[in-house]
Amino acid sequence: MHAYLLSISSNFQARSNLTEARQMLENLFPEIVFTEALTTKPHSDHYKRPFVNVLAVAYHSAGADEINAQLKEIEKRLGRTPEDKAKGKVVIDLDLIAADGEILRPKDFERSYVQDLLPQIDSKAAPAKKAVKPFN
Repeated sequence: MHAYLLSISSNFQARSNLTEARQMLENLFPEIVFTEALTTKPHSDHYKRPFVNVLAVAYHSAGADEINAQLKEIEKRLGRTPEDKAKGKVVIDLDLIAADGEILRPKDFERSYVQDLLPQIDSKAAPAKKAVKPFN
């Protein structure tokens, strides 16, 4: 079983999109733990609306490439398009940040909201420590 650290973000109808994404992720991952949501200011001038961000630790036997493909499929099903992103609208963004303790997206991992939410992973579920322990 692999441990995955996921970043989930939205800046458009964020609460409802995050709820839908959470439901889809719960169907994909029998074992998943979510942090609370954290609202942050846009991280560049390209984005005008605040983001709502959540982290999750999920467990699955599939490899990272397959999980990443599944995440991108969920984004499409929720209505994410390249055109929207070009306009600064993010319906949903699902990123695989780490797998089995290896950081896959260092720039994303260093974002302040990720660092702010990581401690919640430890407090939510002891098994989640396998995915994030090397980062604390």
